[in-house]
Amino acid sequence: MVRDTLDTLRQRTVWRGLSDVPADWPSCAVTIGVFDGVHRGHAWLIENTLRAAAESDLPAVLVTFDPHPARVLGLPRDTSALSSIERRAGIARELGVDRVCVLPFTLELARMSPAEFIENVLVNALHARSVVVGANFTFGHRGAGDVDTLRSLGTRHGFTTRGVHLMPVNGADCSSTHIRGCLQRGDLLAATRALGRPHEVEGVLTGGHEVALPEGTALPCAGRYAGLAAGRTVELVVTGSPRHDSDALRLRCLDGPGAPGETVRVQFLEKIGT
Repeated sequence: MVRDTLDTLRQRTVWRGLSDVPADWPSCAVTIGVFDGVHRGHAWLIENTLRAAAESDLPAVLVTFDPHPARVLGLPRDTSALSSIERRAGIARELGVDRVCVLPFTLELARMSPAEFIENVLVNALHARSVVVGANFTFGHRGAGDVDTLRSLGTRHGFTTRGVHLMPVNGADCSSTHIRGCLQRGDLLAATRALGRPHEVEGVLTGGHEVALPEGTALPCAGRYAGLAAGRTVELVVTGSPRHDSDALRLRCLDGPGAPGETVRVQFLEKIGT
């Protein structure tokens, strides 16, 4: 039974918390962040992580958080999700990451000092030999830790640190915040450039060709859009704001495919009207 459990953990590609990490997990290269949307800037960060992993023949692990830290901390920020955790992990795997570790972001995790986070997550659980983060990365209680903290404590714990500068897109840093702003303005072209693909959402078809979306899903501003759903061209009508309650989180697919109750992934291609 114990052997079966260990074999299952070794084969699992998404770990839901540190307790899922196998006890015999080897050293690895780690990248850390929210990674919402896994946009082009994230892909660049992952590419640097894969390079660091290859240099020492190590597996690559992506550490992400759920829910969004700002939501748990009550910070006045738009945290509408550009991707689900499942989709986030799937794209990371497509880019070459070996394992994805989803850390439940709790107040207890938020209160960890930078040293405690490093010891509990990077050293004791993941056995990190190389850590790759964005140049503006902060962590630990009140964001007290940064890239310099990682470098300093990494020397003590036996891992190296690389801070990767953000990728500029459309004259701004390629960030999830930038992409949410593009969506709120209905600028799908700019959002697509930053993401490296069209923005997409996933939900359940309901009666009347509507898609019920998870609360907090990022949508473009209200209006009509051309899109794709299940390989078919569809007209999409956004009727509410993703920052309101769940009743506003509905996307109407005119002539959309599928029957009520089916899960559908929808891509936004261009705005065609208000």
